Amino acid sequence: MKLQEIYSDDNELQVIVEDVGTSFMNLIRRNCSFGIKTFAIENVTFIQNNSALYDEILAQRLGLLPLKVNKDIFTLKKPEVHFKLSVEGPKVIRASDLVTKGKGVEVINPHTPLVLLSKEQKVELTATATIGTGAEHSKWSAGNVYFFRYPSAAKGKESLEELRKMVDSESIVKLKNQPNKFILVIESWGQLTPKEMLTNALNKAEANLKELKLK
Repeated sequence: MKLQEIYSDDNELQVIVEDVGTSFMNLIRRNCSFGIKTFAIENVTFIQNNSALYDEILAQRLGLLPLKVNKDIFTLKKPEVHFKLSVEGPKVIRASDLVTKGKGVEVINPHTPLVLLSKEQKVELTATATIGTGAEHSKWSAGNVYFFRYPSAAKGKESLEELRKMVDSESIVKLKNQPNKFILVIESWGQLTPKEMLTNALNKAEANLKELKLK
């Protein structure tokens, strides 16, 4: 397998992948999207909530907040992250209003609005984040991952958008007859860098193949 980076920043990675088949590319995609362990809020206890949102809706919004957690927390005997929130209106409650118990936890998008409180409205709650994977629920997904075949007309200097347009202009039959060469795009929600996601997915793929050989 050959990898060639064509673009990279803190949130996105674009890589040319050669000498592998579609099945392996799909394995990498699934491992990145559904097999990486992250933290997300799973349990919410409401002490008071007379806002415009039902408890269930507000709990769902909390669960979808991407959390960046220190790697040491994953190794704890009972890996959990605890939060509390107590806000009175009039105010827009944002993710930054969550108070974390302990260190090593960061809400990726602190300005995310959760609910608008009017005068005399209040939300008070406690919440617990636990480990999970995107296979269990999308709130534990580390990012969006997709791939497509490298177009035959590409010269190697095209942007991702140009490559997409070139693929759209080619017939499916022609694309399938191309050598095993793909564009892999990894978009991170922030819990891990795209390169960490790729490394994790490749390690998991290797472990899966070893387990298959043993069986």
